[in-house]
Amino acid sequence: MAANIKEIVNRIAALNNRYRDLSTPIRAKLEALWEIGDILIQLGVTKPHMVGWAVQKETQGLIKRPTIFRSHKVRTIWNTKESLIRDLGELKSLSNLTEILPLIDPVQEVRNKLSQQQLTEIYKHACYDSPVKFKGYIKALKQQYAHDRLGRPLNRDKHLEELGEVTDGLRTLITYLNNIISDPEPSMRQQFRNDTSEIEIRSFSNMCISLTTKDNLRLYKNIGPAESLSNNKVIRYLYDYFYSILNRTGDKERARLRRIISAEVLAQLSDMISSLLTENGVKDFRARQKIAIKL
Repeated sequence: MAANIKEIVNRIAALNNRYRDLSTPIRAKLEALWEIGDILIQLGVTKPHMVGWAVQKETQGLIKRPTIFRSHKVRTIWNTKESLIRDLGELKSLSNLTEILPLIDPVQEVRNKLSQQQLTEIYKHACYDSPVKFKGYIKALKQQYAHDRLGRPLNRDKHLEELGEVTDGLRTLITYLNNIISDPEPSMRQQFRNDTSEIEIRSFSNMCISLTTKDNLRLYKNIGPAESLSNNKVIRYLYDYFYSILNRTGDKERARLRRIISAEVLAQLSDMISSLLTENGVKDFRARQKIAIKL
């Protein structure tokens, strides 16, 4: 992400106010949504979900995460504001836009199966159908093109399966950290410090301990960047994932992680990461491990 969160907030605040204002006509809301998305793309935003959580936290909920994601998606689908208004200018409810996004999103498989005529029909139904008629129409369409999650019942166990990449990453990272901590030579540890900035190391350590229990969320300090710049791919992936779930209002995603990763593992990882900031820290960590083994 090229721009920082404060810059994004400053650029889109007025547009968000227009979008959220109950007196703003639907067409004007669509225009504001497109303009927010255009600014996000100008500023180099490529991970709208992650940026959305950061913006929501920065503004204490005045700018919502879904607004960031939807505006970015709208701008991705419609290259010009005029084309958006041409297709959906007669929209009566923004919820209809939300319903059709999975079908018209270019990155989704179903989009490649739809002809221009079918797209036109979708836009027509979204603009002119009654709520009941549109709900039935869109449900049937999603079932017709069902794939992955689109049009299918929610598989709650799938969320746990998706955490496989996280557990693999943690396993790889812990093995790597154990190796460099036990190495008598400091060169690999120095490379670790060179790959990841001190503020990211401290932030990642804090995130690990904050995820150990539901109550420990209060320990989260949010001191690091919204997106990792580490040269270590595993740390970068885990940092971004931890950051995203720690900045969510609900506990659902964090609870799923706690079902898979024990508090002891996360606490140990937090200790290892923070200890690697200095050679003295490494010596202290080794001493603590010897005491633990004796006990």
